[in-house]
Amino acid sequence: MRFIYRFLIRPVVFRLLPEVSHRFAVDSFRLRPVWRLFGLFARSSDGDQRTVLSGIEVRNPVGIAAGFDKNCEVLGSLLDIGFGYVVGGTVTLDARQGTPKPRMIRRSKEGALINALGFPGRGLAPARKQLARLSPVVSARTLISISGTEEDSIRECLVALEPLVAGVEVNISSPNTAGLAVFQEPVRLRQLIEMLSAAKSKPLFVKMPRLTDSGAFIELIQAAHEGGADGFVTANTLPIAHQGLAVGKGGLSGKPLLESTLELVEQARKHLGNGPTVIGCGGISNAEDARAVMDAGADAVQLYTALVFEGPGIASSISRGLRATR
Repeated sequence: MRFIYRFLIRPVVFRLLPEVSHRFAVDSFRLRPVWRLFGLFARSSDGDQRTVLSGIEVRNPVGIAAGFDKNCEVLGSLLDIGFGYVVGGTVTLDARQGTPKPRMIRRSKEGALINALGFPGRGLAPARKQLARLSPVVSARTLISISGTEEDSIRECLVALEPLVAGVEVNISSPNTAGLAVFQEPVRLRQLIEMLSAAKSKPLFVKMPRLTDSGAFIELIQAAHEGGADGFVTANTLPIAHQGLAVGKGGLSGKPLLESTLELVEQARKHLGNGPTVIGCGGISNAEDARAVMDAGADAVQLYTALVFEGPGIASSISRGLRATR
């Protein structure tokens, strides 16, 4: 399947604009019976790799990151193709159009994307309806990413969506959303996490910014940990300027981020010790990358860009590779 995708399907899909091809991909995953059948073959040699993330038991440690299924439309199909868990969203209280277009660029030679989407989505109410339709098997391995620029709106999202999923990931780190950086101040972040912790009954994860200042990164980790966070997703995209985007800047994802991810995961684990969950995210495109990130201290990994470049067999491929290197 990987050969078919790379040499037959991907060249055709990549003729489309990035956002158009993304919509095409999401729509294709609506055909769940097809992906169930695909998954039977793709997952046949995955083996038992059950992993526990802050009390959430998942089939394997490979997750799809927030951003692919923004409106929680095809989470079941993503589990079918081999992901151990899925992250839907990011969901905001109100519907958002996102930033002006063009707002997404491929860097095919690097296996990378630059996006400046700015949380386009239908908002809380439609996301809640989608999540309410999930089967217990799917919801038990689903996290929901939420965000906003005000504490009360983020709390409202948590209260409404947490009963329908296994856990919540709060995104305080997207480089493409005006006003979000306010939660990258330690005091403000701790206050936010304390508010959410008081309202939650399930695990709460914080998606961290990709900071180059290790001192500032650890200070944020500590603030969120003290506020009651159960785990950390390390880390979001890398802020980067690009004249091809309407807003002139966006977030870089994909292979170029691996070294940074390894460093941040190691820093987070060293600071946190063996308690809280650490999930590595950014630059993971094969089993060797995933193993390196987990050896650096991560309990699990997340990916998105690798699905774009490597196709629907990527999750099972990584899962099999991790099993072989145990």
